[in-house]
Amino acid sequence: MSLPTNPAAFDKAKNNILRYYTMSSKFNRELWNVGRKIEDAIKPKIDEYFGCEFQRSDDIYDVMDFRDEDKKIIVEVKGRRIPSTQFKDTIITCNKFTEALIEIENGYEVYFFFVFTDKTLYHKVDEEDSFMMKMTGTFQKPHYLIPVKDLKEFEGEN
Repeated sequence: MSLPTNPAAFDKAKNNILRYYTMSSKFNRELWNVGRKIEDAIKPKIDEYFGCEFQRSDDIYDVMDFRDEDKKIIVEVKGRRIPSTQFKDTIITCNKFTEALIEIENGYEVYFFFVFTDKTLYHKVDEEDSFMMKMTGTFQKPHYLIPVKDLKEFEGEN
């Protein structure tokens, strides 16, 4: 890709890039609060299921939601406002997957929980995982597409 040589075109390209990065970093407190309520609802269930007391940081920019330092388990919870059958894939941002791989290197087990309207499914992250990636979402960020059929149903739901 080459940059425009015309000063006006260059300024327009620069402004578009800056607008993209500014927009993509805006914090959506309303959506964060929705996610927080879903996390609060599932926390006692994952505490019981894993036999631990997960801790959550109050840092809004933490990549993962819950961690237990003693058992070395990390859980990321993604709330969905649709049933599990609506799409063949569910998405997770690439940065969360990268963070999961780093934590696995540090000796943790990492799980992604997807709380759909009809049930909760999960995936234990593995270093050998391989998913398709696409640019999607509100700010066109890279996401991995995880096939819903490959997720396991959360037994601790009931």
